[in-house]
Amino acid sequence: MSRYITGIVSLASLLALFSIASYAQAAGPKSAATAFYKFDRANSQVFNRRNIDARKRWFSDELYKLFLNEIVLEKAFLIKNPADKPHFGDGLPFQPLDEECELNGRKHRRTISYGQETIKGVVGNVDVYFKYPKGCNLPDILYALNMEKQRGRWVISDVRYIGENTSLVEDLNRSEY
Repeated sequence: MSRYITGIVSLASLLALFSIASYAQAAGPKSAATAFYKFDRANSQVFNRRNIDARKRWFSDELYKLFLNEIVLEKAFLIKNPADKPHFGDGLPFQPLDEECELNGRKHRRTISYGQETIKGVVGNVDVYFKYPKGCNLPDILYALNMEKQRGRWVISDVRYIGENTSLVEDLNRSEY
């Protein structure tokens, strides 16, 4: 009987987690971005199908298709170049590399914060800041999440890398691997 109750409690917990994520995606771009990064930062950053599928609910249909295409391209690249690092060899492209900063004998990682949210119909944008404490000599980084509302939920359609003058979709649509 206790296994039955444990199973019910586990199922109820999973349903609650998914309903919270679904609510955040329906509430607005900033809520969806916050839920996405909470998940993204707590899970593996390895660029593979499993990790892409785990984040699929936050991707537009087009972005998801581009990721699946990238997996095919990466596989072909690695067959021809087994000793080389693939294009997304540093991991999923939603946050900067996780470098540490040592300041006053303590190690610090970038914190994440959310800036301006804009919404025009079914298109939205959220600024995402990755910052170190003052005194660290590593730069702060700004990404802009382009989002759109699909099937009643806000999803990521592109990530613009401010300062690098490029975006994730441009990167995924590049002409050469």
